[in-house]
Amino acid sequence: MGIEWVDIPGGRYLMGDAFEGSNQDALPLHHVDVAPFRLLRYEVTFRQYDAFAGATNRRLPDASGTTRGDQAVVDVDWDDAAAFCDWIGGRLPSEREWEFAAAGGPGKQLFPGTSDPDSVDAFVRHRTNSVGMPGVVGRRLPNAYGLFDMGGNVAEWVGAFYQFYPADGEEPDWVDLGDRGIRILRGGSYSMEPEIARTYWRAGTLREVRSPAIGLRCAR
Repeated sequence: MGIEWVDIPGGRYLMGDAFEGSNQDALPLHHVDVAPFRLLRYEVTFRQYDAFAGATNRRLPDASGTTRGDQAVVDVDWDDAAAFCDWIGGRLPSEREWEFAAAGGPGKQLFPGTSDPDSVDAFVRHRTNSVGMPGVVGRRLPNAYGLFDMGGNVAEWVGAFYQFYPADGEEPDWVDLGDRGIRILRGGSYSMEPEIARTYWRAGTLREVRSPAIGLRCAR
């Protein structure tokens, strides 16, 4: 897989848990404007990251027994991910951008590619339908924007975010990425339940965490 950018048109949407209205980490609902941007069609692979690591004298991530190549890269912390995106002329997507793209735009699907829980397996690689390791990217169906693995396979680091959602119409309190160690993951992974792949679901962890289930995707 090569570096392939997808144009995301941007727009206005309702960010957060607009489906069950019960996930307190994704409430209150609030309208967000997203400017047009570009996002990688596929999660970053070992092949791509290994080329970056070799060119910049960074550590090679541990593949945990996988064959590397076109499997989604893992064992990278937030700073590794941000550095890779910068190397290819991009950046990590903001959380607003990630959710907008995963949900397929303003119409907002529950999972990337579908709102029908019975069809999730066709779009999402999760704990109960996959083996316990990251898979080759692009093997499930894409979402409405032609993006693969926005749900499942590996969880994805994002860039700009705010810790607590604002009331609709209020300005958010953005997290200072230089001052705070917490970071946000989106999309769920092969090791998680399919519910975690819901497009509004968010999880926090420390920026220095490296995991066999966390990878990345870049924006610009």
